[in-house]
Formats: sequence, C-alpha cells, structure tokens
Amino acid sequence: MENEIAILTLHGMGDYKPHYYHGLEKKLVKKLKNDWAKIAFVPIQYQPILQNNQEAVWERMNRFPLDGGFIRRFLLYGFSDAGSLEYSARSNDSDQYIQVQREIIRAIDEAYQKVGPNKAVIIVAQSLGCQVISNYIWDAQNNLGIFNGMEPDGSDELKTFRRLGSCVYLLTTGCNIPMFVGGLDPIVPFDKALLSEDFEWDNYYDKDDVLGWPLSPLSDGYKALVNDYNINAGGIFTSWTPWSHGKYWTDKNVTKPLLRKVNSCLSQT
Repeated sequence: MENEIAILTLHGMGDYKPHYYHGLEKKLVKKLKNDWAKIAFVPIQYQPILQNNQEAVWERMNRFPLDGGFIRRFLLYGFSDAGSLEYSARSNDSDQYIQVQREIIRAIDEAYQKVGPNKAVIIVAQSLGCQVISNYIWDAQNNLGIFNGMEPDGSDELKTFRRLGSCVYLLTTGCNIPMFVGGLDPIVPFDKALLSEDFEWDNYYDKDDVLGWPLSPLSDGYKALVNDYNINAGGIFTSWTPWSHGKYWTDKNVTKPLLRKVNSCLSQT
C-alpha cells in the first residue's frame, strides 16, 4: 500500500458529467508533484443511478410544446436528483437511496484497499453531493440506511473506515443542505466526535450562487461544526452570476486550503 491519504469526491446535481473531477485533479497533480503518488484519489459517481429515469422523463415531456428547454432540463435533472433521493430515503421503497450509499461504500472500500486502516480521509463535495455525504455520515453513525442490516461484509477495521472514522477534512462547495433541512426543528448535524479527532469542515459559497449557502446559521450544532467562507468563485464572466455554482473546484480560494490540508496530512505520515 503506497498511498498515504485518501481523497474522495462527490459531484453535484444536474446532467451527468463523468469527468466532473478532472479540473480539481489536474490542479492537485500540478501542485503536489511527486507527492501525488501518495494520494488515493477516488471519485464517487452516484448520478448514473438516477439519470436513466430522468432521460426517459425528459423524452416524454418533449412530446409537448414547452418553452425554456435549457432551464427546464437543468431543473429536471438537478432537482429531481434531490427530490428522488430524499423521497427514497424516507419511503418504504428506498432502493435508489441505498444504491447511492452502496456506491459510496464501493468507493470507500477502493480507497481502503489503497491506503489501509487508520489513514487520513479527505472528502470534497459539491452542491447536492454535500447533502449526500452528510446523510451518509448521519446514517453510519445512527445505523440507518444501508447500515441498517444491508452493509456488505468486511473486517472491523474496514467497517470503521467506511464510517469515516479517520476522516480529517470535509470540504463542501455550493452546498445546498439548507434547502433540505430548512423545514426541520431541531436542525442537528452529524456527530464530529465519531470522526477523526482532527476533523474539520470548511464550507465555501459565493453570494451570487443561489444554490450555495453558508451552514453555520442553521443551528448551534452547525455553528460549532462548520467554518463558512464567502468567496468569489470563477472568472470575470461567471464569478458575479449564478453560474459561479460550477466554478468552485478550480478556484484558488478552494484549492489552496485543500492543498494546505493535504500537505499537513502528508507531513504527519
């Protein structure tokens, strides 16, 4: 096992782009140079679980005369991701939700094979991926979802790794968790104490990104758990618009703190 750190990524909502992580990966490779060989970089791909149904619905809808096709497609592919997963999580038929969690476990198991037990895990999540990984951690800590009798077999060390017991850093961008928990009372995050003792959560949002929110105002629990950073994501043509939502991972305001965390973890190995 040559790798020392596992970096997991989760994409956001919308029309599926299988290479969503390439911009971030290229930045990390360039900056880390030889140290890149010490990183187990594992993208999580959960959107294909949903997209076949979305494409079928889109084709059926197009039999009717509709204006605003581009925006309609964005809303259908984006918000049906969120709606389908949240409905599935709370219904008796939770197949899609469990399939997504199974894909997360598959990726985490892949990282485990590359780094072994007790190695630092860093997670980078965008948009809907923030809610997806937050739900995963909550379920892992409360024996819900796939952890309610459906978890694949594995050693005790692997099961601890799956529950992200060695996760030291969660970096979220364009996070829309408030859209999912805004109607709940109380609003309670997952338990930091069940992750690594060095765990930190940094959340980056652009005030022009209507899908990206700060998290600390949600509740005292989130205020104690999350560090919020307002940045100007993207370039001259996007940073002042809602299209900044897709520009976080190649923005230096995000990659610099991520690299600092990676280098800090490498210095401890």
